[in-house]
Amino acid sequence: MNLSEINWDLNEAGAWPKPLKIGAGALVFLTITGFGYYQFTSEKVAQIEIEQKEVADALHKYQYEWRLAQNLELHQAQYKQIQSSLAGMMKLMPTKAEVANLLVDISQTGLSSGLEFELFKPAKIVDNGDVIELPIDIKVIGQYSELGSFINGLAKLPRIVTIKNIQILPTKNNPLLSMDALITTYREGNNHVENNAEVLDNSSLVCLDHDGLVVPGCEKKSAIVIPYPELEQRLEEKRQNTKPIAVRAIEPMPPVESFLFDPDGLRDPFRPIEKSVEAMATQAVETNGIQPDFNRHREELESYSLDTLRMVGTVKIKSVLWGLIKASDGTIRRVSAGNYLGQNHGRILRIFQDKIEIMEIVPDQPGTWREHQASIALSE
Repeated sequence: MNLSEINWDLNEAGAWPKPLKIGAGALVFLTITGFGYYQFTSEKVAQIEIEQKEVADALHKYQYEWRLAQNLELHQAQYKQIQSSLAGMMKLMPTKAEVANLLVDISQTGLSSGLEFELFKPAKIVDNGDVIELPIDIKVIGQYSELGSFINGLAKLPRIVTIKNIQILPTKNNPLLSMDALITTYREGNNHVENNAEVLDNSSLVCLDHDGLVVPGCEKKSAIVIPYPELEQRLEEKRQNTKPIAVRAIEPMPPVESFLFDPDGLRDPFRPIEKSVEAMATQAVETNGIQPDFNRHREELESYSLDTLRMVGTVKIKSVLWGLIKASDGTIRRVSAGNYLGQNHGRILRIFQDKIEIMEIVPDQPGTWREHQASIALSE
């Protein structure tokens, strides 16, 4: 077939050779079919893919909701626990009628601690919905021990009171200090949600016993009918292969413990150490020369208190008398004159058949040391 001899006019297509007619017909058929698919079928396929994804998403959500439903009783028990803890905390908050008395208590606590108030000004109320904050700006003048007693007294008040933004500065009138702080108490807000009984009432829930989930107290029966066996099977598979979501237990509220501030024997950190004490310590070391050697290698028995060590015997090796010491852990160790033991730098002076004489170096006055003679007698 010579293509140059063919008349390519479409009006003369009937005179084309048979193979060319077949090819042209196939091309026309494919063109029409492709156009029809693009025009009518492709949109349907895309829509089916979207709907299949929606079904997969719905099944995934169904499985997640089923996991949540399996923890219904646990969540209700935790809800009761939270409500109980919240009720206990709310009892520590003053009512509107008690706020005025609480402010008086705060002021009296400061005055009874020996402080002088330079500022006691209620600040802007902060409404957080469930809880309302009642802040108070204060400025007090007093000694370090009096400030500590004041804060300790606030912690003992029967209602919740917090103190923050503390700033303590020395004053010109030494040893008095100036403390600025923000004291905050709280009361129940207007939007506080009371115990919601509906959360614990399952009477309006649908019973799912036939699906393998027991809902205590449910009264409604499921009226859903799924006419598609394949969908019913897929839902059942989701239920069977689903485990409840792990829920962490709620830690119970620890009891509130009050710290007792006792200023006796405590040094005011805002006052410098008296030079006379430093000079006395330096003079004492220069006078008696007694001081532990802190660079010395610590021996094994120095980790035990002296009163926990026992002498259980002696042994003589090459004319040297060794003492046998039993520690609190039951181990027995051999010592000789010059060894150290106990926690007060104790050095063995002499070993006898019935005792071991020791010289310890113990703290005396601030920065000074003194020698103290001790002994360990042979245990019977």
